[in-house]
Amino acid sequence: MQETNTVEIKKQIEDRTFRRYVLSVNSGQEDLVLENLKERVVRQWLKDDVIEILNPKINEVSVKKWEKVIKQKRLYPGYLFFKSRMNDKIWYVIRNTPWVRLIVWADTHPVPLTDEEFNQMMQQIKASEDSSDIKVPFKKWDLVKIKSWDFKDMKWNIISVDAEKWLITVSVEWLGQLTPTTVWIDTVEIAQ
Repeated sequence: MQETNTVEIKKQIEDRTFRRYVLSVNSGQEDLVLENLKERVVRQWLKDDVIEILNPKINEVSVKKWEKVIKQKRLYPGYLFFKSRMNDKIWYVIRNTPWVRLIVWADTHPVPLTDEEFNQMMQQIKASEDSSDIKVPFKKWDLVKIKSWDFKDMKWNIISVDAEKWLITVSVEWLGQLTPTTVWIDTVEIAQ
């Protein structure tokens, strides 16, 4: 019976099929861990076994000084993904890389992501690359401060947001009555 258990454990840890796994790493250290892992894979002669290491990022579009700015944002902060065969050596090298906390779902052996989970993540990344929508941190009825003009630092409610034109309409009190006034998105900030 013990011989059967040993064979099963050996079989689980020596999976020759390429599968995707999730690593939990120290948040903010993802790029450093990625480079460190790539270097270790080369040094340990594992390039044929570990074929892909990902730090998935999506595009985040915003407006600054009337310019459209695209920044890369981590899709899953604190996590990396890798595609690999699995054996004792690979498991040891990855677990003992600095700033790697653990292989997610790994207790006695690593559990891979399903193809469905990975495809869902890749669709999210693809959608962000295709998207040119501007993410506006404001919505109707938010209380904002205008950072310029005569109304500087006065607080007003947003009555409409036009992300395509980078404009926000606020309700400004002018000569005793509320008047809709349109301003650039980057000239307002959320009021504290």
